[in-house]
Amino acid sequence: MKTERISIRVSEDEKKEINLIAEKLKMNTSEYIYKAIKDKIEVDNLNDSQGQFLELFDTAFKRSYEQFQKHLVVILNRIEFNTRWLLKQQDIFMQHLKVPQTKDDLNISFLNHPITDVAEELVLKDIRTMAQNKKEYVDE
Repeated sequence: MKTERISIRVSEDEKKEINLIAEKLKMNTSEYIYKAIKDKIEVDNLNDSQGQFLELFDTAFKRSYEQFQKHLVVILNRIEFNTRWLLKQQDIFMQHLKVPQTKDDLNISFLNHPITDVAEELVLKDIRTMAQNKKEYVDE
């Protein structure tokens, strides 16, 4: 049973507006104001719950992504190590062959070898394909 009372002050125009809306909804003024306050409280509680959920989700995402990020860094470090290792191997190999070691020792033609051109085209094609696949994935 409702026994307590709350009083508020409003301007004459605000009171007319409140009364018109209450009549439109077929309620008396007290019912309309009470319902409006209850709705506001429910929305605020819902917003608080959503905020708590977002904080919880953010924390969970960070915890789960942290392991993935560490794994990704390990993979990138391995790739970098393997690349440097292969380049060093090739350098050592070339030094032991009778391969020119300076720019002056090289006999360079003005045209690229056809294998170089084909390899470049294939690599560019692969890069474009990967970029297109990535764009399609992001668009989904």
